[in-house]
Amino acid sequence: MKTLGEKFRILRQKKGVNQKAMADLLEISIPAYSKLETGITDPNFSRINQIAEVHNLTLREFLDVGEEGISEQEQIVTQLKEKIGQLENSVIRLQSKLIDLYDRDDQKK
Repeated sequence: MKTLGEKFRILRQKKGVNQKAMADLLEISIPAYSKLETGITDPNFSRINQIAEVHNLTLREFLDVGEEGISEQEQIVTQLKEKIGQLENSVIRLQSKLIDLYDRDDQKK
């Protein structure tokens, strides 16, 4: 997963502008913007939202920047596989309980 700074840099480069132009759009100094891109400064939520807005992105779209290697379908498949694993574990636990109940019933006879 990309850091916020990496996402800021990717978006700036896609926009085809330098750090000065981005700093001007955000009404901050060039060093302040540079620190955001390099990760020296952690941005607050309003700054992240402001940067997303400058690029005409929703916050969700912003968070996906640089993560194009994993498609939404692949993410869904991964989530479903995890869910299947959880359900299989539940089935195994239930089978074990059922066997225990049969064993108890056989012992009573």
